[in-house]
Amino acid sequence: MLVYDMQALAVHFFPPDGTEDRPRRVVTIAELFGLIDEKRRQSGPKWKRYYQRHRQKEIARQTRYRAAHRDEVREYNRHYYRRRQRKVAAPGQAVLIQDVAKCST
Repeated sequence: MLVYDMQALAVHFFPPDGTEDRPRRVVTIAELFGLIDEKRRQSGPKWKRYYQRHRQKEIARQTRYRAAHRDEVREYNRHYYRRRQRKVAAPGQAVLIQDVAKCST
């Protein structure tokens, strides 16, 4: 039997001495991984616990929105990247740099 001590965050083959009075739960390995992960999250600072708790919800919300509105997201991305290309290759800026370079030599 494998025993995971939630207070010591350690795995034992048998319950450690002095732990007979603690409450016990029987869980599967998959549930145990979730419990261990949750316990590790609780040990951090308050802002980090909040961030990690809400991050999964936000990612799930974004995924659902993008799946439901594929055409709108595709159109937005197309316009976004087109705007970015225009900003990078602005013809007026290149001319100004060449004019300054000609005057300085």
